[in-house]
Amino acid sequence: MQTSQSPRVDLVVLELDMAAGMVRSRVLKGQPAAAPVPPGVRQVQGGVWQYPLAEVAVKQGITAVQSIRDVRTLHDAGRPPAVQDTAVPAQATPGDLRYYKSASTGAEELHMYAANGGWSIVSAVGKGRTYTPRLSWNNGSYSAKGRYQWVASNIIQFTANITNTSGRTWSGTQMNVSLPTKSRGGTWQLVTATLMNNTTGDPYEGMPNYVIGNAFMSGGSTTQPVFQTYSQNAMNGGDWWERFPKNATLVVSGIYEADYYHEGNG
Repeated sequence: MQTSQSPRVDLVVLELDMAAGMVRSRVLKGQPAAAPVPPGVRQVQGGVWQYPLAEVAVKQGITAVQSIRDVRTLHDAGRPPAVQDTAVPAQATPGDLRYYKSASTGAEELHMYAANGGWSIVSAVGKGRTYTPRLSWNNGSYSAKGRYQWVASNIIQFTANITNTSGRTWSGTQMNVSLPTKSRGGTWQLVTATLMNNTTGDPYEGMPNYVIGNAFMSGGSTTQPVFQTYSQNAMNGGDWWERFPKNATLVVSGIYEADYYHEGNG
């Protein structure tokens, strides 16, 4: 019988004891309070793991169950238990899925354990993440914004926007753009590149107003834009990006295989 002046909420659980190799049902008694909440559960990887089944409301002087609320979900609002920054499960099985939140960046991801690669990101959850793209050659000021998101195991989607704010045109040296994380080597990868030269000048600072191209990755931290030549001679084909008109904006966007497993050029 409940003898406290305040009501309480008990929690019915299934308790899995990995060491003993057994499962049993238990009732975890809550604390009486004006606004009672159910007790927490114990969930230890490879040890005792309690699965919530139902919340039971108990009032003073009542010997029968007042009400039952079905809570048969994974603990933590239905999400898989978290892989902590410093407490990765030691007894993982290939195919295990875990929710991960970085203590340093706040990034939220789903991680899966693979027999041939250990833990890896299989998908980001929540909002996309930002990064600041950089040019490998900088002969003046520019502004840059970038976004990226993990979309599959070792696969990342990104967009980089870079605008020449120096008030003059740069030319003469190949310009590469940094990636949010390293790309895998061994094979060339390809994403899109566009140069928008919406400005006035001599005319358009020596380039068409809109140039479409690609950006190549051979493994590493940068991607190399290539554009069709802006001269009248079509035989010149395309070439590495070496001319950045003032006020023009470069957009590089696409999906590529990252080097999460540190495969390098293998």
